[in-house]
Amino acid sequence: MSDDDRTRREGVHPRRPSTVTRLEGANAAASADYLARGSLVGRYVVLDVLGSGGMGVVYGAFDPELDRKVAIKLLQPREADAAGTSATSTDPKAWLVREAQALARLSHPNVVAVYDVGTLPGDGEPVFVAMELVDGVTLREWLKQRPRPWREALPVLVAAGQGLAAAHGAGLVHRDFKPDNVVVAHDGRARVMDFGLARLGRDLAGDDDDEPASRDSDLAIEHRSPLSEQLTMAGTVLGTPAYMAPEVYRGEPADPRSDQFSFGVTLFEALYRARPYKRADLAPPATARPPRLPTNASELGIPARVQRVVLRALAWDRDQRYPSMTELLADLRVQDGRKPTWVVAIGLGLVALAAVGGVYLMRGSHRELCKGADKRLAGVWDPAIEKQVETAFLATKKPFAVPAFAGVVKGLDRYTTAWTAAVTESCEATRVRGEQTEDTLSLREACLDNHLEEVRVMTGLLGQADAAMVEKGDKVVIGLDPLAECANVTLLRAPSQPPAAQREELAKWGKKIAEAKADLAAGIYLASLIASSAAIEGAKALGYEPMVAEARIVHGAALLTSANFPGASEDFREAVWAAIRGKRDDLAASADLSMALVTTDAGGRPSEAAIWLGHAEAISARLGPDENFQRRELEISGLIAAESGDFATAIAKHEKALAVAEAALPKESPGLLTDEINLATTYSRAGAYGKAAPHFEHAKALRAASVGLEHPDIALIESDLGAAYTHLGETAKARAAFESSLSIREKFYGQNSPLLVAPLDNFAELLRKQGDVEAALSYQERALTLCKLVPGVAHPMYHQLVTDYVDTLIAAKRFADAHVQLEAVFALEQANQSPTLPASQTARAELALAEAKPADADKYATLAIANYETTGGDKNPLLWRPLTALARARIAIGKLADAKPLLERALAIGKLAQISESDLAPTVALVANLKP
Repeated sequence: MSDDDRTRREGVHPRRPSTVTRLEGANAAASADYLARGSLVGRYVVLDVLGSGGMGVVYGAFDPELDRKVAIKLLQPREADAAGTSATSTDPKAWLVREAQALARLSHPNVVAVYDVGTLPGDGEPVFVAMELVDGVTLREWLKQRPRPWREALPVLVAAGQGLAAAHGAGLVHRDFKPDNVVVAHDGRARVMDFGLARLGRDLAGDDDDEPASRDSDLAIEHRSPLSEQLTMAGTVLGTPAYMAPEVYRGEPADPRSDQFSFGVTLFEALYRARPYKRADLAPPATARPPRLPTNASELGIPARVQRVVLRALAWDRDQRYPSMTELLADLRVQDGRKPTWVVAIGLGLVALAAVGGVYLMRGSHRELCKGADKRLAGVWDPAIEKQVETAFLATKKPFAVPAFAGVVKGLDRYTTAWTAAVTESCEATRVRGEQTEDTLSLREACLDNHLEEVRVMTGLLGQADAAMVEKGDKVVIGLDPLAECANVTLLRAPSQPPAAQREELAKWGKKIAEAKADLAAGIYLASLIASSAAIEGAKALGYEPMVAEARIVHGAALLTSANFPGASEDFREAVWAAIRGKRDDLAASADLSMALVTTDAGGRPSEAAIWLGHAEAISARLGPDENFQRRELEISGLIAAESGDFATAIAKHEKALAVAEAALPKESPGLLTDEINLATTYSRAGAYGKAAPHFEHAKALRAASVGLEHPDIALIESDLGAAYTHLGETAKARAAFESSLSIREKFYGQNSPLLVAPLDNFAELLRKQGDVEAALSYQERALTLCKLVPGVAHPMYHQLVTDYVDTLIAAKRFADAHVQLEAVFALEQANQSPTLPASQTARAELALAEAKPADADKYATLAIANYETTGGDKNPLLWRPLTALARARIAIGKLADAKPLLERALAIGKLAQISESDLAPTVALVANLKP
């Protein structure tokens, strides 16, 4: 049995990004009130106590499912009692759930990630949140370790500010930003945490019907340890007194500028080693007053220009502060002498505008005008960014980190070199050769700018890569949109350009889509869902259908990674209609292809999938030739044909897809990997193992060149290679491949991973052929147990596994057990319209032959032949086996004349499909025995 090709498509078994880290510096003393080591919180195993605060206890814990350490925040019953019973303001369960929901909306390198939220059985249903466990200390502890010069402290605060700005961009207000809610990892990265006081964007609109702030001047403040120095009493203002903005003290709704004030207090404290205000300075009836500068302020060497930024953030009137954290940070970076990326971009843009006005003529050559596109890669993909990526990859300590990094570098170098060439070529086509209008140049440049933005987002993610992203390696880069679409003038001139008045607003949502695409390629699926969902709503509000379609395609692809077929189907279907309304044939065709694929994956409905596929082909014809679309259409149509059992069509489609890819890419390009595996897998499923093996071998070489030989992807290919070698009679190679596959998978996924199912079953087939039936049964029983969990008994993979198990039971002469298994799998296959039914019917025929019941064998072999012919035609490569079984039944009945044409047909089909000689040997022997 070969690995199911859908297992290869990223996301069927998604792995969350993991950061195995630890928060130090908290009050972690053990107490009788704390959970004991080894206690279970949901699925998490408690290891130790990290700290306690106003909203509960934080534990270090282990996640056995994903094999990583996490932090678990658990609301204590005594905190629930103390907090009061108000359902709107201080319900502790609502607070903790709000914290999880707020953080789950964020995916940013400077924000602590939330993985899970749940409730525990018992009084009050305690709530827990599973979060990223960070190896570091709070910002307060970091500042206390030793005096930090302003040049050392400022970058850490800027990074924390970026996390806060990301929260604001997602419509969240933190409401309790302070040094205790920033953690500085040992690698120097700062992350914002503890969004227990955050709430959604209704604060931005001033809707304060949830958690009403008190307007009392006599505030009830509960001072605790630094981790819990926050206001928690029912019906009061929420926050930590020393960091609260004056307007919050006055009972006014908090907004991002209130967070900015808290950031200003924290920044002041980090730079001047003192606080700018006392609580009495801020609490009503306080009036505006300047911050207190410490007596040694002049000795700290902080430039006046930096001080101006701090004082503006601390302005008493919120309208006098920066309009946003983003503008504050940009100003702070400039004051620090480092221009932000957007400043560089504006500068380059002004140079370009000056050039258009004729300044370029001073250079003496029109061609000079089009040079310098590579400079736009600064801050996107340059030596400094490459070094960040290398550091992140090596920090995971994965055995394949070094080759994976090399593969990423090679892929990004190739992509950005092609991008630079495309920008230069487009410029020269207009400005040098006069072959292209200024309007077309503008359209192509806008398209290429979008691709550069995707690269920028991607390299930012790679610079913070975790083990899961490192495991993907250069697949992340391969997932970038092809540059060729920016040369398709027909597409670029589609009558769907937005009105000029909307372009600035749409550009913002376009960046969100770029983020979503990068997150999707990097395997950060939740972040991709959040970003694409925001883009969908933003584009809907503007009524711009093409962007709605594009965002829905990304959102659907992210849902598909978790096998959410109904949600993905809705997204792709709505994307088709939105694209058609927006007159974007390219997006409609792309959504059609995705719809065809998900229709097949969701329920094996090839006739419905064929309709979507036909629509894609028809609508794409208006766009002209497109290699990328043609290749994807061939890949998907081949998968659909294979799922419906039409292997002849599937092979033809995948052979052509590989040919298209080879014509466009170098022979050893990692971009060939998918097409090599698709073709090899289809050959294997058709029984043509002799043709499959070379393609699997090339796929292994391609992937090893990118990630080395100890990578889980190598294990996937090794399993299929072992199956091919088994059928080719190359048992030594087969055993080595299976042992390698199991070793790698058990190392990375554990003993109970569903990813062990295929190699276990394939290894069992080899053992059965070698006569070690008991060992084969043991491997298959283990595989069955795992497969019942994922992908489950309704999946064709499980049905094929049972059929293979029956073959081994027959070899062990356990006929009664074989009957039980077959009856059960028949019911499952019929209920789920499984394409494996004829294989099970063939096994049932062979069981009848082993029991000397030729009439039953005749019945089931005939059914299998009819089903195979229905799905794959009269030359279906899989027909040779039931044809042989039927011939054996006719011989046993005494109908020798019927048997000979059946055997001759089986041999003709087997040889055409290049079935191995060892597999065809029994059929050949029967033909020989029939000869006079």
